[in-house]
Amino acid sequence: MSNHPARGPLAAMALGAALISTSAVFVKWVHVGPTASAFWRMGLAALLLLFALARPAIRVGWRPAPRVLGLVAVAAVFFALDLWMWHRSILYVGVGLATLLGNFQVFALAGYGALALGEHGGWRLWAGLLLAIAGLTLLLAPGWSGFDARFHAGVAFGLGTAAAYAGFLIAFRAAQGRRAQAANEALLWWLCLFSAALLLAMTLFEGEPLAPHGAHDWGALVAYALVAQVFGWLVIGKVMPKLAAGVLGLCLLLQPLLAYLWDALLFGTRLGPLGLLGLFLSLAGIFLGLTRAQRPPVATASRVQP
Repeated sequence: MSNHPARGPLAAMALGAALISTSAVFVKWVHVGPTASAFWRMGLAALLLLFALARPAIRVGWRPAPRVLGLVAVAAVFFALDLWMWHRSILYVGVGLATLLGNFQVFALAGYGALALGEHGGWRLWAGLLLAIAGLTLLLAPGWSGFDARFHAGVAFGLGTAAAYAGFLIAFRAAQGRRAQAANEALLWWLCLFSAALLLAMTLFEGEPLAPHGAHDWGALVAYALVAQVFGWLVIGKVMPKLAAGVLGLCLLLQPLLAYLWDALLFGTRLGPLGLLGLFLSLAGIFLGLTRAQRPPVATASRVQP
């Protein structure tokens, strides 16, 4: 049988992962604070998604049931925390490392699956976790004592990002599993709206300047919202269920790998031989975590792909 039908989703997934890998670049390019840039990402994405909601087929499903809307609100709290920490990690440790640390969410999800859903990841999960920790150790340990407190905080924020993003995925997938007639685009719009409201309040509370500085900032923020939120969720989310776990895992690894490439090309970050080995081991561990064996529980609404 020909595999040609799978090429479309595979190409879309690879392209989407490559584009999303630029997300952290926009955060470093703009001249607003980390919380303010997170607000603009979600606020502008909500505006852009209004065009998707204007389609006749979606208008009837724009308002989810109260229980679903509640789950989306919970997901928005986790996502706002995720962006709050991730943007600081990007500024403190760099584009590549912050993106890699965020991808450790696969192990946080595995922990939730084991404790709450009775899943058993098998040898892939444990081998992946050990490889990822070994790789991160090679990346950080040699120069750890020479890094300043800001860098140490950035690593902590990156790992916090992974935990918050896992919480977001659990809540948002649960909402998707119960959405009934509500359109997936509608769930995403409500997520953006709730997250933007939370991030706006956080920005004002912290006293960060909210207004972008000129056309450069506006262009970067619009691109950030379009690439990371609108394109990333509407396109990639639709093709993910069509790909095998191994292929999907390899595609998703393009994001942290290319983030390191952009970090090197645009910001001059370089890894030595030990650092490159650490990056390879971490990516291999994350891949094993992504493709871990899972035993489907009786009811797994939270496992629905985004």
